[in-house]
Amino acid sequence: MTTTRTTRTTRTWRRVAAALALSAAAAGTLAGCGIEPTDVVEVGQPAQGAKRPGAPVEEARLYFGFPGGLEPRSRPASGQVSAEMAIPLLLQGPNEPEMAQGLYTELPKMRQEAVEVISAEGTVTIRLPLDPTRFTVLARNQLVCTASHNGVPGNPRPEEVKVTLLGAGRTMKDLVCGAGVTVGRAVPSAVPTTP
Repeated sequence: MTTTRTTRTTRTWRRVAAALALSAAAAGTLAGCGIEPTDVVEVGQPAQGAKRPGAPVEEARLYFGFPGGLEPRSRPASGQVSAEMAIPLLLQGPNEPEMAQGLYTELPKMRQEAVEVISAEGTVTIRLPLDPTRFTVLARNQLVCTASHNGVPGNPRPEEVKVTLLGAGRTMKDLVCGAGVTVGRAVPSAVPTTP
């Protein structure tokens, strides 16, 4: 009886020792590969449920300044957001949590009702009360990238959307959002062109 109990105890200790040896070997292997433990890194808002691939996204995507360039932020919406809906949100500037993350706007103060956004197949035209050629590059990028990353007729990829900025007799045509850089050309116009 004592022998049976001693044999069971010995087997149990051998299993525990083997498990500990395997754990130590695994930890040594991971450490040898350069894998180090890390803390949790918080990025963005918590997930709000899984999205089906190809399903319409119900959020507004706004672009703000951030040290080093342009930074997108998504805000929940009750339905699909068009360029016409997103630009007025952008003009309000970053909200408190976004400002706490270091986001800012370089867009000049403008009354939302003084800004008109018109989208058509693959294009967005933004009529402004001010000369867009006098905006900083970042401010223009904010408008162009926000317009192209929200609902545009024809569902083109954002980098394919052509944006026109009009204001104070000046026109900037064929602006596109690509890698945070607006690419386009400024042209003078006596009368703002119609889209």
